[in-house]
Amino acid sequence: MNIDAHQHFWLFNEEDYGWIGEHQSVIRRDFLPETLLPIYKQNNIDACVAVQARQSEKETRWLIKLAQQHQFIKAVVGWIDLKAVDLAEQLTHYQAFPMLKGFRHVLQDEADSQFMLDKDFIQGLKLLAEFGYRYDLLILAKQLPQANELLQHLPQLPIVLDHIGKPSIETGEDFDQWQRGINTLASYQNAYCKVSGMVTETDVNNWQEQDFNQYLDVIFNAFGPERIMYGSDWPVCLLGGKYEAIKAIIENYVEKNYPQYKQAVFGGNAKTFYQI
Repeated sequence: MNIDAHQHFWLFNEEDYGWIGEHQSVIRRDFLPETLLPIYKQNNIDACVAVQARQSEKETRWLIKLAQQHQFIKAVVGWIDLKAVDLAEQLTHYQAFPMLKGFRHVLQDEADSQFMLDKDFIQGLKLLAEFGYRYDLLILAKQLPQANELLQHLPQLPIVLDHIGKPSIETGEDFDQWQRGINTLASYQNAYCKVSGMVTETDVNNWQEQDFNQYLDVIFNAFGPERIMYGSDWPVCLLGGKYEAIKAIIENYVEKNYPQYKQAVFGGNAKTFYQI
């Protein structure tokens, strides 16, 4: 089974998706399973992991409903208030929906650099582990030190880093600091990484495949091909080109450097991590 481990759906409106600017017209519209399925058929993708794009319980319920309606959506990563006093009750309720595999918070948008180290937030993450859920870690490269401190508290929680930690690929100015942070993060054996979201961290109109090689080298050397999964970040990736061009960045790299692990990167690792 070939799995796209990171994509989104939405019904576009300004209130919920204010982060999509006027200059990003290519994604200022609806994106639903009916749009994605033909793209998957053209690109030999069998299944996907649908990841939240709004921080609301409404989003979680909506994604669950989409997964119930479309068999190719094998896993949902929703949102939940990890500091909620009734978090255990909410998680007990969600146990009735086996397609819900984990949760995510948009930590990259939190102005407080210590937000993820709040004791109540950490306690919420520990509760996710007790209920058997996974966690998608969405941060910027500058937040890697806090993320590494966070992981010290969560040895039992399977965590996957989204978008290779969002280094500044266009300028490369934070490469050394990012590499150090990645190497530390990868030392935690419960941590995985998605090779996704890279084209939107560079010049979306003028990138070349080789621009990403040094970043992929770091990720594969740190995590090993057994803890890396392909994700398109569709439809956000469309800002940088067509789906097949985005997929080819990872596909060509893996075929050249880790051909024996292609099935793992393009499906097996996601299947293991999300218990698909």
